[in-house]
Formats: sequence, structure tokens, C-alpha cells
Amino acid sequence: MYDGVPDGGDKKYWLGIKLVPAFRNRQYILAEKAGGPRALWEADNIALRELGLTDKEVSEAVVLRASIDLNEEVEKLSVWGISIMTDEDEGFPQLLLDAPWHPKAFFMKGTLPACDASIAIVGSRHATLQGKAFAMELASALAAAGVLVVSGGARGIDTAAHTGALEAGGLTAAVLGCGLDLVYPPENRNLFAQIEERAALISEYPLGTQPFPRNFPARNRIVAGMCNGVVVVEAALKSGALITADFALDYGRDVFAAPGYSKSPMSKGANALIKQGAHLIESAQDVIDVLSLTGITMDRGEPLERLSGPEKNFLIQLGWEPLRIDEVTRNIPVDNATASVLLLTLEISGFIRRDIDGCYLRIK
Repeated sequence: MYDGVPDGGDKKYWLGIKLVPAFRNRQYILAEKAGGPRALWEADNIALRELGLTDKEVSEAVVLRASIDLNEEVEKLSVWGISIMTDEDEGFPQLLLDAPWHPKAFFMKGTLPACDASIAIVGSRHATLQGKAFAMELASALAAAGVLVVSGGARGIDTAAHTGALEAGGLTAAVLGCGLDLVYPPENRNLFAQIEERAALISEYPLGTQPFPRNFPARNRIVAGMCNGVVVVEAALKSGALITADFALDYGRDVFAAPGYSKSPMSKGANALIKQGAHLIESAQDVIDVLSLTGITMDRGEPLERLSGPEKNFLIQLGWEPLRIDEVTRNIPVDNATASVLLLTLEISGFIRRDIDGCYLRIK
């Protein structure tokens, strides 16, 4: 059995193993049985069969392995600014190390910061404007308090969570389901660059790995494993976010859910979690209170105090539903020019957002 003692060259052997499909799906079990990653990489045909590989898998693995120059592969990672972190490294996340089924090695762009706490915020790729606004507000408040916000870099709630943390000047990490040389979804290129600069992009998958659907459940176990708790914001009943919540429960971590409209398909999954015992949350403070996190201080100041009287009154009357400019002036007794000025001021101040359809939504 592998005793976990690094031999100084484990990282390049993990890299090689991840490049061989016959090894990859069972890489950690095979390496443990073989006596470590180097032993698996150097195993002959007989040893590979004894490890449980079929004749076809052995043949494919041996041929592919012979074509791989590990030093060249390490150099390719270096060109991309990618490092390999193993569970023997000092900086390996302790929460992830404590989780069953954690990866023995993963790829990383950036640096994982030392944090007192980390929270995952996950949810639908097809989130509503309100759901994305809540995810941003939640991530912003947690990040401002010193919490590392973790998500999966996907469209919808994931993107909103990363964006909220970054806009608060906080830390956020993304765990991806493809190789770190790829950008998926492509519209998140700038977002990923900011995440890499502020914290880290993480993946179990080697260069060139496409974002196949089968990759994401495995990705979700890492998201859950890195965190003290998982927050689900908008999720359908078959959402991948619920897989992340299941992993969190298996790891003994807390699960939180934001309640939503009972008739909305995007609320069914989160509402079901609440019925099953997940913590109902309405703010970042709810998360902090449940977890009793040390070293985390929430800003309890009233943000509306920063506004002038007219701005505050306008915001209160605006409400929490998305409205177009004509609906705003119909609901609030102000003219178009005044409404435009107040909306712009509140948007710059971070109290409202405007979506691509031109609707304004209060977010805090």
C-alpha cells in the first residue's frame, strides 16, 4: 500500500497517469494498490493485469505511456503557468484533505490562499435575474468578511458568485470540469483571469480535456470538499448543484439553500433541500451564524446610510422585482430624467443592477 511519502517525483507521475485513459478513471485506487504513482507509471504488463486492468486496457496504456515524455509534459504545464498540487503539499486545502474521495493531485493556475473559512455557492446555469443578484450579494458579503468563495465557474449562479466576491475585493476559487488551457464557458475568459490573479483556478483534468458532462460530478465533489458549507441558490430537481449538496452531506458539511417561488422550476431543488433539513438562508449572516466561524467578522453597518434622502426613498419604493424604466416611472412618482439619474447613481453605488434586457433590479 502507498504510505504517502513523496519521492520528490510524484507530481510528474501523477501528470502521466492523468494522461492515460486506462489509468485516469481509477487513478487513485490503482496508484494505492501499485505502491504509489511512480510504481503505477512504471508497472509492467503483468503488474498492470494484477491491478485489475483488462488486456485491452493494458495494451492501450503501455502504448500510450511509451509515447509520453513526462519532462516535456511538465514543461507544457509551465508554459501555461499551471502547477501540480498533491495531497502531500503543505498548501493542500485542509478541508479537502479531510474529505473522503479527495483528489490526490490536481492542476492549478494561481495560488490558493490560506483562509479561516470557505463557502461554496452553486446553482443553476439558467438562473433568474433575482437568483444571480442574490448569489452576487451573498458572495460579496462573505468575501468582504474574509471568506473564500468557491464555485464551478459555470454560467448563471457560479459566475454571479465569483463576480460578487471579486467586486467586494475578496477571494474566490473556481473548480473547473475541463483542462486549464481551455476557457469554458468562453465568455468567462476575463472572469477566469481575475480569479487566477486573486486566488486560483483548479482542475483534476490535464491539458486539452474538453468539458464533457461526465466531468462535472467529479468536479462537484472537489467544490464540496474544499468548503465548510455549500449554499444552493436556484436549482432544478436534477441540477448538478444538488450533487454538490449531496457530497457536502457525505462529508459532514452543512448545506444551505435560498428559498424560491414554489411554482418556479428553478426553485424546486433548493426548496426540496430545505424540506429535507438544509438551512434556509436569507443573508450571509445566516451562513456565518450556523457555522459559528472563527476569525470572520460581518459588516453589520446599514448600507442605506450611505445614500441621500431622495436616493434612499427611491430605492425603497423601487422594491425587489426587476423593472424597466417605464415601469419605474409608472410605479414611482418621478419624471424620466430624475429616475434616470437616480437609477444611474444607485447602479454605480452597487445597490441595483441592469440586465441585458434593460431591467433594473435591486440587489441590496
